[in-house]
Amino acid sequence: MAPETTTPESCDRYARRLAQMESPLITQLAAAISHLRTAGERPGLEQSLAHYPHQSAAFVASWIRDNIHTATGLLGSLIAPHARVEITSYGVLHQDPPAGDALTLDLTTALRNPPEDPEVRDVMIASTGLDQVVYDYVLATPGALEIAERTVLRVLAQAAAVPEEPVVLHVYCRGGRHRSVALARTVGELCQAQGASVSVTHRHVHLPVVENAR
Repeated sequence: MAPETTTPESCDRYARRLAQMESPLITQLAAAISHLRTAGERPGLEQSLAHYPHQSAAFVASWIRDNIHTATGLLGSLIAPHARVEITSYGVLHQDPPAGDALTLDLTTALRNPPEDPEVRDVMIASTGLDQVVYDYVLATPGALEIAERTVLRVLAQAAAVPEEPVVLHVYCRGGRHRSVALARTVGELCQAQGASVSVTHRHVHLPVVENAR
């Protein structure tokens, strides 16, 4: 079945369904969301969600993919107020990653590394993702906001699946000063806006720029 066209009525219907779901069913929905690593991915076509008669997980996942802002709001309103999120950014070139199991966001080849832009290189080398100029630059890069939003869905999915544990997210780029810091901040801000308790640590932001850190 093809995803239905989104209307205010269809959004309201999904909102009502989500609001009526018990915790195990929220977890099922979260499991479908957690598969959305990219826009084109779907859970297995054979999988189904118990309280969505005649609708496969692929259908629900497709709806979420096409309505990511609405989905984040719906899931967030149910799960985020109870979620604890611990985010760490770092740079893989420093060979000092944070320990432990975590969700990961790999930016080593995603988005443009700000110091590689000759028009702003001097400013970017002297700045980090904690500075507004870098934060704005990274977030203006095509695809950055979509990456952040999908990461929030993954975080909320994990929070639903294991509600008694904090969600740990590791965000990394090559040098750990620009992209990873900006995206860690953004994901943290989006989760916090949903009501989650969030802590963000930047492991390598204070270290010098690593040349050729693409």
